[in-house]
Amino acid sequence: LSRRAHDRITLAGGSLTHVEMLFYTAFFNLLVFAPLALMELGSIAAFFSREDLDLANTAGILLAYVILGTMLNYSTFWCTTANSPLTTGVTGNFKGILSTWVGFVWFGSSLTSTGWVGLLLNT
Repeated sequence: LSRRAHDRITLAGGSLTHVEMLFYTAFFNLLVFAPLALMELGSIAAFFSREDLDLANTAGILLAYVILGTMLNYSTFWCTTANSPLTTGVTGNFKGILSTWVGFVWFGSSLTSTGWVGLLLNT
């Protein structure tokens, strides 16, 4: 969808930068991920309605995740603006490999055969 929008804008005489394409892609991702999120609302409501839930602690953890997600999205947009989408993709793959290695070394994790295939496909 994002590519078709870009093609139509280009045919109309306009143009989009790679950053604007990034915003269009994020918008069109809502078409995929919003229905998936809506399917989880029942589970989320059940989680927050538990009586043994420490709401202040849960809100603090949720806020930390929101801040981390915001920082990750900002750094991704910043990297794409300052460099190129290819550089952003390469650094993302490097980050995936590095975090997998850190999991091996620090936490003694191991991968199944499916995990190794996923790691190889990620590179």
